[in-house]
Amino acid sequence: MDSLQKKLQQELLRQPDIQIQQSDSWGLPVVLITIPYTTIKRTTMDILMKMILLTVQKLDVTESKKIADFLAVEPLFIENLFNKMESAQMIELRKDRFQLTSVGVSQLQSGIYEHPPEKAEKTFYYSPCHDSILCEQPEKVFTAKVKEFRLAKKFTRSPQRLDDEQLRATLLATGAEAAEGPLQKIVDKIEIPQSLANQFIPCVEFSLYNRTENSYFTRVWNTLTEEWDERLEKLIDEQAPLRKK
Repeated sequence: MDSLQKKLQQELLRQPDIQIQQSDSWGLPVVLITIPYTTIKRTTMDILMKMILLTVQKLDVTESKKIADFLAVEPLFIENLFNKMESAQMIELRKDRFQLTSVGVSQLQSGIYEHPPEKAEKTFYYSPCHDSILCEQPEKVFTAKVKEFRLAKKFTRSPQRLDDEQLRATLLATGAEAAEGPLQKIVDKIEIPQSLANQFIPCVEFSLYNRTENSYFTRVWNTLTEEWDERLEKLIDEQAPLRKK
């Protein structure tokens, strides 16, 4: 922590008008959370799948073998596709014959096949002081024994209160959706975040004086995001600067 503080001091003092008045280090309380969500893959429907759906739509089909015979295709191949379409709720057995569901009709008309939903999850750090998710869990987190941030007790928000729009934006920013050629993966449903652990993230604070402008201000280095944290700087300047007002 001392070496980091010295490095940051050197960076700040490269500005000739800046004077360091005081410095401090403390721990920002964060919550390690996981966001469970469901994705759906969409691909252009191949010709065989279209032919199977059209056959089911027009003929009395009681088993996949009948379609294999009608289309002169290997029965095992047809059976595999048939099982896929049943799992995706595109076809269903009604009164001893298979029929297209509304999902099957819609996908046949659009020519887009929606694969069965897949569950996934991503892990992030949520900060009550920011009331937002700071970042995805990195491979390595900087640790040090530090006191708690002096304003932490004023912020007790829970990650469970984050709305769907915030969660979706976070997932999209970390590559939860993708598009490559005819394949498109989209986030379909997002569940309530689950808290895994509470941690303290070391931060380094500087109270600075600008001689040219005759003004005081705060800089805070957040070791989790590895950047100067404007939100924490604003909170401190407004509520609890190191310097006396």
